[in-house]
Amino acid sequence: MRTLIVLAMIAAWSLASLAGPLRVSLPPALGAVPIVMGEVWGLFEEEGVEIEMIPLPSQRDRMLAFQAGQVDVMVSDLTAALLLVASVPREAALLVVAYAPQAEADHLAILTPATFSRIETWGDLLTRLRNGQRLQIALPRQSDLEFVMDSVFQEEGVAVPSDLYIGQDNLLTNASWVLLGMVAVGVLPQPYVDYIVTFGYPGKPELVALRWIPGESLPPEVIVVRRSVVEREPELVAAFLRGLRRAVSRLNDAARDEVVADALPVAVDLFFPGVELEQADPETRAEIEAAIAAIGIPVFPEPGPLDREIYDRVMTWAVGKKYLRLPIPYDSVVVPPPG
Repeated sequence: MRTLIVLAMIAAWSLASLAGPLRVSLPPALGAVPIVMGEVWGLFEEEGVEIEMIPLPSQRDRMLAFQAGQVDVMVSDLTAALLLVASVPREAALLVVAYAPQAEADHLAILTPATFSRIETWGDLLTRLRNGQRLQIALPRQSDLEFVMDSVFQEEGVAVPSDLYIGQDNLLTNASWVLLGMVAVGVLPQPYVDYIVTFGYPGKPELVALRWIPGESLPPEVIVVRRSVVEREPELVAAFLRGLRRAVSRLNDAARDEVVADALPVAVDLFFPGVELEQADPETRAEIEAAIAAIGIPVFPEPGPLDREIYDRVMTWAVGKKYLRLPIPYDSVVVPPPG
């Protein structure tokens, strides 16, 4: 009898743990969109998953919150995910790819405020860098954008001192620096490029895309999960992934007008925190809405495993930059999705 009571208590505890919310923190990036829309459309709720969104302003804040046990799931670029795994290897693991841009699609732009910089072409930029001119480049350090730009400059035979990379991990801040002419070059992914090119205001500088980088050159955004959650509550994680896959399928099948209408309030909060759309004057509101409406809606891949080749490339680069002391084997970082 006592054994049955103990078993009943254990079963009750397990059900209670499954009933708890999954704490999710998202970046203002395309990899967050399927999770956001899955929540907006009620798909996670239909799968029996309660999502608690943890809003945090920067990648560094999200990593610290994960380390402190305040976040169960987060979307991250691959570089930051590897650094997080290295810092808390017993808890952080890579679950699936959240978003990878289409291989042939232009996804990352190297922009210059030509009105201020007087840089006209990609060749002009390279020549100035080869001549030792110290041109500041806005991009976040210890990020996939830094990995890509290091690769691009290496292919061009140009050595760029790391201290020329001065950006923040808040890409909207970097975009503002470009618009204000505070940097010679800004490196921005979609949808930020569509937004700042479309958004108009008096005195806006001429923005020139010196070069576009296709999706095939970029590491994917990944979903980082707490290992203890996967081990203790595999059904919860499996249900979360079912809801995520349904969100991706609906996003890819939905009419653009439906997605824009449903996503607009969330997009403002996610990509442009602090912008009070309801309180903005009609002209400003119209400009913001027009710029967001101009953002391209990509094809979202179904969440799947991380490619080993790109994992190894980013890992080798991170070790070479001394961001990681030693390489971490793929199989010790990636956990198979439950269910």
